[in-house]
Amino acid sequence: MANEIQPVHLLLVEASSNDAETMITTLRNNGYPVRATQVVSEAKLDELLSRQTWDLCLTRAEVKKLKAERVIEKIDEYGRDIPVVLITDGDNEPDLINALKTGIKDVVPFKSQERLFLVVRRELDNLEQRKLRKKAEAKWAETEKRCSLLLDSSQDAIAYIHEGMHIYANQAYVDLFGFDDPDDLLAMPIMDMIAGDCHGDFKEFLRHYAKNPSKNTFACQGIKGDESQFDAMLTLSNATFDNEACTQVLIKTSDDSAELEAKVRELSAQDVLTGLYNQTYFQDKLDELISSGLDSGQNRHLLFIELDQYDEIEKDFGLTGTDDIITGMASWLKETNDKDTLLARYGNDSFMVLLDEGSPEAAKTFAESMTESVKSHLFEIEGKTQKLTLSIGVTPVGDQAKNAKSLISNAHSACVRAHKHGGDEVKIYNKMIDSERSENSEMVEQIHEAIENGHMRLLYQPIVKLHGEERPLYQTLLRMKTEKGEIAPDEIFPLAEAAGLASKLDRWVIMQALKRVHKQKVKASLFVHLSGASLTDESLAKFINDVLKSSKLPPSSLIITVKADDALTYLKRVILLRNTLNKIKVQLAISHLKNTDEHFTLLDQVLPAFAVSDGGMTEQLSAGGDASDISKLCSEASQRDILTITPKVEDAASLAALWPLGIGYIQGFYLQAPMEDLSFDFSASEF
Repeated sequence: MANEIQPVHLLLVEASSNDAETMITTLRNNGYPVRATQVVSEAKLDELLSRQTWDLCLTRAEVKKLKAERVIEKIDEYGRDIPVVLITDGDNEPDLINALKTGIKDVVPFKSQERLFLVVRRELDNLEQRKLRKKAEAKWAETEKRCSLLLDSSQDAIAYIHEGMHIYANQAYVDLFGFDDPDDLLAMPIMDMIAGDCHGDFKEFLRHYAKNPSKNTFACQGIKGDESQFDAMLTLSNATFDNEACTQVLIKTSDDSAELEAKVRELSAQDVLTGLYNQTYFQDKLDELISSGLDSGQNRHLLFIELDQYDEIEKDFGLTGTDDIITGMASWLKETNDKDTLLARYGNDSFMVLLDEGSPEAAKTFAESMTESVKSHLFEIEGKTQKLTLSIGVTPVGDQAKNAKSLISNAHSACVRAHKHGGDEVKIYNKMIDSERSENSEMVEQIHEAIENGHMRLLYQPIVKLHGEERPLYQTLLRMKTEKGEIAPDEIFPLAEAAGLASKLDRWVIMQALKRVHKQKVKASLFVHLSGASLTDESLAKFINDVLKSSKLPPSSLIITVKADDALTYLKRVILLRNTLNKIKVQLAISHLKNTDEHFTLLDQVLPAFAVSDGGMTEQLSAGGDASDISKLCSEASQRDILTITPKVEDAASLAALWPLGIGYIQGFYLQAPMEDLSFDFSASEF
C-alpha cells in the first residue's frame, strides 16, 4: 500500500547489546519501525554493505578495532548514501569537530537519548529529501531530452538567451534569420537581431519583464543576416537550458496572427466585469512566481481583500448595485497600486494584490494605508454615494511557499479573521492561529493578542500557616480579559501549549509577579506555576536569575511550582531544573499530589521544598469524605522534611478536618479570595 510505513534499516556498530537495545527502543518508542543489525567487525560490515542498502548507521568511535573513520571509508567504497552518527560517552566540542571532518553527520552522547532521536529524525528526513531530489533530477533530465526533441522539430522560431547572448536556437529560428548553421548564432547578442530604433524600448521592456514576468510580449523590427527587416512579435518566458537559468524567446512573424493570439490570450486572462486578471490566470502567475522565487530568494506579499459592506449593498441594490461597486473598486485598486502590480478579481467581492514588498511590516503598512484611503473615496451606486471599508489578509510569498492555492488559502484565512473582528482591519497570516481549524481558534488568537497587548492580569491568593513558622506566601493566579469576561488558567494553558505560547506566557507571569513584589516593597514569596512546555526550556533558570537581579529582589521572592503529572513526564528535566534553581536559591514546589506510590516516589526523586496536595482531595472533605488521603500525603512529606500546602479550603468543616493532620499551610476562599495586590495581614490569621 502507498501509505504503508517503511522500515528503517539501521546499522549499529556497537559492542554492547544492552546499549544497542536502548538506542533501538528509543527510535521505536518515537514511531520508527527499526530493523537493526549489530556490527562488531569489518568483515560483517563488508557483508552487510554489499548485500543491501541501509538508511542509517550509529557507530561508536571504535568497536573491536573497527574505527568510525573506517566505517565511513567502507560506506564510501560501496558508494552508499548512509548518514553516520557517532555515539560517545561524553559531550565535547573537539570530538564533534574531528567527527565532522571525517564525514560523520553528528555526535551524540549515549546518555542523551532524546537528542539521539532528534538527530536521527533530521538525518532520515535529509536522506529522504536526497532520494526525492535524485528522482526529480532524473525525471527532469528525461523531460529536458523530450523538450529538446520537440524544440528541434518545432515550426515555431525558438531560442534561449543567457545574459543577452544566444545559447541555443532551433532550426526554425535559424531559418527565420537567414543563417546556415545554428552555431553561427551562438554567443550572438539578441540586440543584434533587433532594429536599432527598437533598442531603447526593448531595454525598458526587459526592465519591466524582470519585475513582472506576466507582461512578456514585445513588438519590434527583426534584422536578418542579410540586413533585411521584418515585423516580429517576441514572447519571453523564464526557462532553463543545460541546468542554467535563461530566457526563452519565441518569435512570431505575422502581425495579424500574433496580435490575434495576444488578444485572445489577454481576453482569456481577464475578468469580464472589471478588466482585472481573473482567478485562473492569477493563480497560474502566482505559481510561476513561487517557482522563480525559490531560486532568486525574492520575497513578496499576497493581499486578500474583501468588501465589508458587500452583503448590505447586494440586499439594498441587487446585482446592478454590486456590479457598480465591484467595477468602482477595480478602478480604485488600479489607481492605488503601481501599474506593474499584479491585480485580480478572485470572487464576487474578493480581490487579490501581489505586492512587491519583502518586509512583513512594510506589507502591513501598505495594506493599512489602503484601508484608510478607501474610506475617503466616494463610490457611486445608481448615482448614490457609497462608502466602503475593507478586510485584508496578508501572507508572505517566500521560500516556504508551496503553491498558489495554499498561499491564497492562508491570505483568505487571515482576511476572514479581520472580517470577524468587525472589518476595516488588516491581519497578517499567523500559522498558530489561522491554521487552527477547531472551535478553539478564536481563543488561541485571544491568547496571542492578550500576551502582545497586555490584556491579562494577575491575582494573588494568600497561603496561610496552619502549623509551623509564619511566612507571607501567595499563590499567583492568571486571568485573561475577554469580551465574555475573565478566563482562568485551566482554560488558558491547554490552548496556549497547543499553540506554542505556553512558555512565553510563563515568562510573562514570572516577570509581572516579581514586578508586583518590587513595586509594593513587601517581603513575600509568590508561587508561580510552570506549564509542561517550560520544562524543556533550558534557558528558563537563567531568565529567572536575570529578572531577580534586575529587580534586586531576594531569591525567596519566587517559588516555582510544577504539577506532579508534568514532573513525571519530564522527570529528568525537573531534576535538572531543581538543581539549577538550588544554585540560585529559588525553591521548587510540586502541586496536584495524590495519595499514590508514584507520587511519593516522585517526592524522593525531586525533594521539593513544598508539597501541594490535589484540590480534589480537599473537595472530598466538603462532600463529607474522610481526610485519610491528605493525612497520608502529609505524613509522607513530613518524613522527607517537605512542607505541605492544602488548597481549596472553602468551608469551616474542611478546616476542622485538616487541623489535627499537621498540615503546614492552607489556601482557599474560606480564608481569603484572590486579591489585586499583596496586602493580606498574615499576623491576623491565627487559628
